[in-house]
Amino acid sequence: MDVLSVTVMLALFILLLAFIFSAGLMTPIIGKKNLLFVVFIGFVAGTVGGAFLVSPVYDDIPEIARGIYISTEGGTETVTADVSAATDIVKLTEELRAQEGVVDVHSEGIVIKTDRFSEDRKRIIEDKISVIDSNITSWKVYTNGTIILQVKRGYNPVKALENLAEWLMYTGGINTRYSAVHLVVEVNPRNVDSVVSYLQARDIIVTGVKGPAEERVAALKSSLPAKSSIVLFCGVLGMLTGLAGVFIDSILGFVRGIYERYRGV
Repeated sequence: MDVLSVTVMLALFILLLAFIFSAGLMTPIIGKKNLLFVVFIGFVAGTVGGAFLVSPVYDDIPEIARGIYISTEGGTETVTADVSAATDIVKLTEELRAQEGVVDVHSEGIVIKTDRFSEDRKRIIEDKISVIDSNITSWKVYTNGTIILQVKRGYNPVKALENLAEWLMYTGGINTRYSAVHLVVEVNPRNVDSVVSYLQARDIIVTGVKGPAEERVAALKSSLPAKSSIVLFCGVLGMLTGLAGVFIDSILGFVRGIYERYRGV
């Protein structure tokens, strides 16, 4: 929601409160006996305004805050994505580095899904991985066919994948069914949205965004009250606005008395 839409919705809610206040001012005409009616109208109108005018703005508070945090926070945000190994990772990395605001791009692990294998085969794989490709720095192997690799920074992870997949097939007849590279993009906060859009436009799954701005947004979300509480508050505010209209003369007299005593009149 843009700034204009937020301004219009809040202005309409204020006008609604002004209408409720005006209804309270009419009590000399309709009579004090209709006080409960004014309270009821104020609560209902406030609740409706809260649900349809304030609530959409309230939903956008995290995004509004995120925009503020992004414009003021230093450091970088981390965008993570799972990229199919069928993608030209080297070309994608070069294209990402050319995007505005991108500080660094590197792979952080490869996930491989293969046929299931025995516990003995698992031990053989674990023993031979460093021989298959010396650029593989760490690994986790599971008998359900899941293998997770870490490679040296700057090394093309697809090469490690190809070397391992070829060895698995030739030595054990194990098919590689699926593989993905976990890509990490370090980006300036202001350019996070454009980088995410760039990845999504290429059907790449963005798995997360982390960093100072995102952490502050998450903290804000956890501290915000439930939307139903906001709607109820608007209803109570409408009711109090109606009562303020009913008792405006008494309220002004009370305030005037305090002012005069303070001034020593």
